[in-house]
Amino acid sequence: MYPGNHALGVLALCAAMLGAGDASAGKQTMNETGIENTVTHCVGRFLIDLPADAEYVDGSYDYAFATIERQPMEQSEFRQEVDKLEAKLKDGKHKSGAPLLLTKATPNENTQILGYWANENRSSAVEISGYRWISGMRYLVHKRANYDKVERAVSRMGTTISLLQSREASPPTTPGFCVEHAIFADEGKSGNESLNIRFRLKEYSDIVVDIATNLNAGDPPESLLSRKPGVLSALGVLGATLGGIRNIKEGDRKIGEHPGQEWLMKAPNDRGQQAHLFTWEAPGLHADELHPQIRIDLQSGNSDGGLDPKPVTVTDQQMLQIWDKILNSLRLRPTDGSKGATDKKALLQSDNADALPLGELVRTGASCPQTGFWQCPENDVHGSTRLFTSGDAMPPAIIKRDLSFVERLRGSSDQHSTSPSGAWSAMTIPLQAIRHRRYRMTAPTAHQAMPKHA
Repeated sequence: MYPGNHALGVLALCAAMLGAGDASAGKQTMNETGIENTVTHCVGRFLIDLPADAEYVDGSYDYAFATIERQPMEQSEFRQEVDKLEAKLKDGKHKSGAPLLLTKATPNENTQILGYWANENRSSAVEISGYRWISGMRYLVHKRANYDKVERAVSRMGTTISLLQSREASPPTTPGFCVEHAIFADEGKSGNESLNIRFRLKEYSDIVVDIATNLNAGDPPESLLSRKPGVLSALGVLGATLGGIRNIKEGDRKIGEHPGQEWLMKAPNDRGQQAHLFTWEAPGLHADELHPQIRIDLQSGNSDGGLDPKPVTVTDQQMLQIWDKILNSLRLRPTDGSKGATDKKALLQSDNADALPLGELVRTGASCPQTGFWQCPENDVHGSTRLFTSGDAMPPAIIKRDLSFVERLRGSSDQHSTSPSGAWSAMTIPLQAIRHRRYRMTAPTAHQAMPKHA
């Protein structure tokens, strides 16, 4: 889902061209009214209408530089899980001789936060796990922090997890970021958030919808269609000789306030069937929760997850009808309050009274010493300039590399992570200064007044 490089997504469909066969036999016909009944879903700060039989398959969420996990369980099971982990950490010994458990906070009976060493040999980064039980669901919010900032990190986690609230089936009206069955009621600001989720149609189970959003910490990515030549070039002689890739439609397409581009194609899947891959992508704006990078994919002929292969169930025209219905329904979620964000520049400056000098370097895995924008000298795929909060662990850079044709054909990743021991460094940008030093630096600008949305 939501591949970082569109070439990889296309190659997932094209990898079996050498064995492509006739895909015309065995097609079923979708009822023309199959998309008429829809259900509204809250995804991040947006609403989207999907066919009524669309079932949530799986997904991942990141919020405030932490990952989010959910598991259904009773309250008693929740307590048993947390108590068992706490006992294990108390009994375990760090190489210093102290228990693995460093600190904990229990704001209430349904919330507990633990700061701990993951194992006896850890020496810098510690784990911060926030557990919260809400309406039959256990949520785990997890991140890392530097050892000397563990108390502060636990306090920040308490603030973050206190925002998590249960939500009903109907879309919430409070500002915030929707995750599965819950919402971070944050008044429209987080500093970091993303999601990547999949739905599958129950009746036409070869059709999946992938939805992803990502708050741009750096400059927005290049446009979808600007990457098309690289995709076709990667296919090279294979695509020219065997064909099988057919454009249905492409071009600019604006959805609401989000200018974007769509690329609709058919290509052989791994069973030689002519399958659809429809993609729309909006690059978004820099550091704007209401204008993140957005990507929506609609695929036919999909049997991921160990499903029995099925024939493609829809014609091109029927797929286009489904696509337009879903895509046109995407909109910002209306709320009963304003964005509610104090000026982010002023907020961050309040933490920078004693700003570090420009050019300060911090290694990967170390704690961010100062809230602000930091710059990676290498070409990190998340953007060379990223926002970090004081106390956050500086993550490894994810660096793109050139792939050989064979690697592209196999669907190899063009990204690798730098060593956690300090393979790259970051440059801090005090927000009260707009200057240029070793790298190009920009300070965030105050947002203009925004409409009342999520």
